[in-house]
Amino acid sequence: MSCRTLLVPCAIVAALAAAPAVAASSEAPKLIVLELSAAGGIDPTVAGALSESIASEIGTRGYYQVISAREVQTLLGMERQKQLLGCSDDGSACLAELSGALGARFVLSGTLARLGEAYQLTLQTLDTQKAQTLARATRLAKDLSTLRALVPFAVSEATATPPPPAPSKVLQYGLMGAGALAVVAGGILGQSALSQQAALQSELLRGERFPGTLDTFASYERRKEAIDRDKLIALGAVVAGAALIATGVVTLPADPGGAVPHASLVPTANGVALVGIWR
Repeated sequence: MSCRTLLVPCAIVAALAAAPAVAASSEAPKLIVLELSAAGGIDPTVAGALSESIASEIGTRGYYQVISAREVQTLLGMERQKQLLGCSDDGSACLAELSGALGARFVLSGTLARLGEAYQLTLQTLDTQKAQTLARATRLAKDLSTLRALVPFAVSEATATPPPPAPSKVLQYGLMGAGALAVVAGGILGQSALSQQAALQSELLRGERFPGTLDTFASYERRKEAIDRDKLIALGAVVAGAALIATGVVTLPADPGGAVPHASLVPTANGVALVGIWR
């Protein structure tokens, strides 16, 4: 994965696009993270906990100054928050009023829903100055723990910021490579042992017809023991190699982001930057 930053007249943000995380400063744009709406039988407390995780993730990435749902309640009070969120039939106007009250240009909202046996997280960021959606993201997972692992990638997409680096696969590929070598070595050793066993049997059959050509009994015993030992080592190498390959495959981290090549506008204090991201 790499990122390429294309400058636009309103800002110079090469450092922002190149760095994996930027320390939040007073110049970073403010973003309100509202509590997720719970749907499909989701416990509101679960949605609230995931909302805090989302706010924490955005704050850690450093592209925005985050105002979490709890901080909104603290700053405005519960009643004032309810008034702003229910100010009119126009949801954008409501969020614009809320962002104006806190001096935040961007508002991130979303929904956590249960869809049969799966969980769906939907996020969107509203640019209240332009009254339009900056970006959206949707993630599906079989359980909440898996969904939580997808939060960094959903946050990246929903806030139009570069995604986190993909998890390293060096260990898994190393295990699979070592396993493949062990299987090949075991196969070669096993084939050699079988060839020696066939040669030994052929020599013994020939000795039945020509007794004078046989070697000593002890010699054949030693050869048989060596062949059996090689066969056992070969079998162990193949089994161990297969186990290493299976371990590497099972533990191989998937790409949780599911990102595809895209370009997005990254907000900055002085404007925006067009950032192209691909894998």
